[in-house]
Amino acid sequence: MPASPTTAYPRSDLLSSQGQQVYGELEALALQLLVEKRARQRDLQRDIAVKAARTLAQLGDEARAADLDLLVTFLELAAAEAERERCRWGETAG
Repeated sequence: MPASPTTAYPRSDLLSSQGQQVYGELEALALQLLVEKRARQRDLQRDIAVKAARTLAQLGDEARAADLDLLVTFLELAAAEAERERCRWGETAG
């Protein structure tokens, strides 16, 4: 005689809920890794912007106008990207 649906489903429901829990934990871990990656990228962007500013200061009067414009544009883009990421993810990295 085949098993009744009431005896077959509770076990599959248990496995299904465990599977969903594992999936949820994996999803949370993936999100955490993504947040940490974006925080590292944001820190890298800040470091590059600081190095660019130092380079610009070292060049001083020797910098041509085109180089100056390019560095300023780069700094503005890096700052805008860092601000967007800070607003999007918050300050999660210490």
